[in-house]
Amino acid sequence: MPIIRAPGAKAYVALLHQRVPEKKAQHAIFVAEFVSSFAERVGVDHDLAVTAGLLHDLCRTLENEEMLRRARAYGIVVQPWHEAKPNLLHGPVAAEEIRRELAVDDPDVYDAVYWHTTGRPRFCRLGQALYVADFAEPTRDYAEAARTRELLRREGFEAALRYAAEARLRFHRDTAVLDPTSAAFHAWVEEEFGA
Repeated sequence: MPIIRAPGAKAYVALLHQRVPEKKAQHAIFVAEFVSSFAERVGVDHDLAVTAGLLHDLCRTLENEEMLRRARAYGIVVQPWHEAKPNLLHGPVAAEEIRRELAVDDPDVYDAVYWHTTGRPRFCRLGQALYVADFAEPTRDYAEAARTRELLRREGFEAALRYAAEARLRFHRDTAVLDPTSAAFHAWVEEEFGA
């Protein structure tokens, strides 16, 4: 089913075009389309996948101080790694905003959007699907995204998830700031879905 037929999708697309630059809006649309293409196959509701895909980066382009201000206002615990890299809070802040402002109160959508950048142990299936789709949507042109898409096609969802979690952790280890939740998620994925 086309993503635009999902409940709320037209309004969410319009909101994206108001709140984020066109490139980010297009990314969110591609994520929603990609996750919806395999959602039901991996046990995820199509409409919830579209909602999470469209809204996951709603706060991605907030300035650092505004991100920190909103996180604190919403009662999100700001860790030292958030202080060093406030953009790590864009998922948690977006999850709060879509619940508060858009009345999207599905707990799996909240969880998926909140943790889409890092993952977390015992991540819900919708969250896992969003994590893969955000990493590997078709306009992502880096080799790891292409490999994730190939694994999804040839070996299935768990293989794609394992690879994406490993690739993201490698990338984040090479940066100055690492959210330890990423490493915990990778370890959980390996334990849960390892070959």
